[in-house]
Amino acid sequence: MSPILPVKSLFKRRQFLQLSLFASTLGLSLACAENRAQSSPQKVLVIGAGIAGLAAARELQGQGFQVTVLEGRDRIGGRIHTSRTLGFPVDLGASWIHGITDNPIATLAKAWQIPILPTDFDNIILYNNQGNPMSDRDFEVSYALYEEIRDRAASIAENSEQDLSLGAALQQVLAAQTLTPQQAQLIEWGFNSEFVTEFGADLESLSSWYVDEGSEFDGGDYLFPQGYDQIITRLANNLEIQLQQKVTEIRYSSSGVSVTTERESFTADAAILTLPVGVLKSGTIQFSPELPKHKQAAITRLNMGLLNKVIFKFSEQFWSQDYQRLGYLHENSPDFYEFLNGSFYSKNPVLIAFIGGSFAREIEQLSEEKIRERVLRVLRRSYGDRIPEPESMMVTRWSQDPFAFGSYSHIAVGGESSDRDILAEPIGDRLFFAGEATSRDYPATVHGAYLSGIREAKRLVKR
Repeated sequence: MSPILPVKSLFKRRQFLQLSLFASTLGLSLACAENRAQSSPQKVLVIGAGIAGLAAARELQGQGFQVTVLEGRDRIGGRIHTSRTLGFPVDLGASWIHGITDNPIATLAKAWQIPILPTDFDNIILYNNQGNPMSDRDFEVSYALYEEIRDRAASIAENSEQDLSLGAALQQVLAAQTLTPQQAQLIEWGFNSEFVTEFGADLESLSSWYVDEGSEFDGGDYLFPQGYDQIITRLANNLEIQLQQKVTEIRYSSSGVSVTTERESFTADAAILTLPVGVLKSGTIQFSPELPKHKQAAITRLNMGLLNKVIFKFSEQFWSQDYQRLGYLHENSPDFYEFLNGSFYSKNPVLIAFIGGSFAREIEQLSEEKIRERVLRVLRRSYGDRIPEPESMMVTRWSQDPFAFGSYSHIAVGGESSDRDILAEPIGDRLFFAGEATSRDYPATVHGAYLSGIREAKRLVKR
C-alpha cells in the first residue's frame, strides 16, 4: 500500500451535523465531478521516472487516471541515483534538500521518517597552493575581497544595457584591481565554488542578468545519509513503471498521443514529458508534428550544466574530522578545488570531489587511473606522499548519460527566465511538460522538479 502523508483535519467533530445538511448538495457535486472525469483524458503516459515524472504519475493516479510511466533506463530516479557498490550509499546525482523550511522534499522525508543530516558549507578548511592551511585571518580578508569583487561584478551586470556573461562582468572588475597571487587564486576558487559548481557551467556561459533567478526556501541544506533514492522508492510505490523503454518518437494530435520506444508503442489520451533539457536539445526523440517554433527556440537557448563527482573510499581517514569541506587554491587552474568530507555522514573514510563546467567535461575524457592520479596529487600537497591509495573509487560522467546529457539547466547569455515558462507550456490538451528546467521559481533543484510534476498533473486534470 502506498505511504499516506498525514493530513491536518479540516473539521472538528461537532461540525458533523452541519456537514450532513449539505449531503444532498455534495452528492450532486460528486456526480458532476464524475461526469467531468469521464469527459477528460483517462489514460496518461508519463515519460521519465525521475522525481518530476513520479510526482505527476502519483498525483494523476490519485485522481483516478490510468497512468503508465515509461523510463529508458534500467532503474528509476533519473538524475537522483544512489549507488551502494562501495558498501554504503553514495548519491551520484542530486544530494541535498536545499532550504529545509517548507520544502516539499523535507516534508516527504519527515512523513516517511527518512533520516536527513545538515551540511554546514561554512565549515571549511582552505589550503593554499602549497598545501598549507590558510590562517583564519588571511581567509577572512581575502574572502571579504572576493565578496566585494563579486558584488561589483553584479552591479556592472545590472547596469549594463545588454546581457553579459558573469565572466565578462568579472573581468571588467579585475582589470582595475591589483591582487596578490593568493588573492587572485582565492577569488577564482570563490567563483568556482559559488557559481561553477552551483550551476555546472563556466562563468563565460552564465548570464549575469539571470544568475540569481528563482526563489529559495529558508533554512539549511540537508542530505540523506542513507541515500536520496529512499524518496524515489516511496514515490514509485504502486505505480505502473516500465523500464528500458527508450522513447524514439512522440506523435500527437487532437485525438491523442502515440509514443514509440525501441521496443514497442503506446497510446494514450495525453502525455506528460519530463525529459531533461539535454535530451530535448540532443534531437534523439522525434516529435510529429514538430514542437512549436517558440518552444524549440527556448530549448535552444536553455543550457544544460554539468556537475560531476569523484568518490574515493580509503582504508583510513588521514584528513581532519573537524571540517565538512576541504578547499584548494591552485597556481595553475583548472584543478580539483573542493571536496566534501563524506565521513561526516557515512562514518566511512570517504572524500567526494565536486567539479563543474568545462573542467568536468575534460575530466570525463580521462581514465579512472588518470583521474585518481590528479586527485591524489592535490591531496598529497596537504597530507604528504604517504597517504594511502584509495581502496575504491567512482566517477560520474553525466554529460555522457544518454538520458540526461548533463546535470541541470541554467540560463546562458542571451536567454531569459521566460524560456522556462515557454518550455512548460502544454501543447493543446495532449502534451504537457515538467522537470526542473520548466520551473521558473525553483530551477535546477529536486524540489523544483517535484513541484513541476504536481503542477502539470493538476493542469492536465483541469483540462
